Amino acid sequence: MEIASLIAFNLAIVAALASPGPAIIAMLRASLGAGRAAGWFCGLGLAVGATSWSLLAVLGLTTVFAIVPWAFAVLKIAGAAYLLWLAISLWRHAERPPDSARPQGLTGFRLGLLTNMANPKAVIFVAAIFTTVFPAMPTGAMAAMIVANHLLLEIAFYTALTMGLTVPAIRAAYLRCKAVFDRAAAAILGVMAIRIVT
Repeated sequence: MEIASLIAFNLAIVAALASPGPAIIAMLRASLGAGRAAGWFCGLGLAVGATSWSLLAVLGLTTVFAIVPWAFAVLKIAGAAYLLWLAISLWRHAERPPDSARPQGLTGFRLGLLTNMANPKAVIFVAAIFTTVFPAMPTGAMAAMIVANHLLLEIAFYTALTMGLTVPAIRAAYLRCKAVFDRAAAAILGVMAIRIVT
């Protein structure tokens, strides 16, 4: 494998990580609302979720979706339903203090994992990166190395993001505007849920 291909893969993943979406909203919610530990575990969950899609892309899940299109439709509906549920939960608890506003099971690792697994379009995106960047779909030890590289890249990104978000001044600013932020995040998640289905 050429080092240039791996660099191109990493740049594409970093660009995707930095794009606003459910993952960033989950990180903001966990880090700013619940602190550094919750943010880090949320990032770990996001990393495992995203890397799972990467692994499935390598294993040929996109081919399965092409052969059985209704399977992708089911995943899309399930993912949209989760994001919509998360949006409603954020909206309903926007006025509560952070400790009481966290819906059970929606902090830390589980929040991150479910958020990234709720976006089945990610497997198509990752597969597109693989087919664009690498001359052939990696297999065997090369595939394992690329998936491990993806996991480490995600963990490093979300660790850095958590450290930045939990700076006391930034967290204090969030707590002052929590209701506005949570309702804006809920609206964005709701729109994303609709877009996933349509």
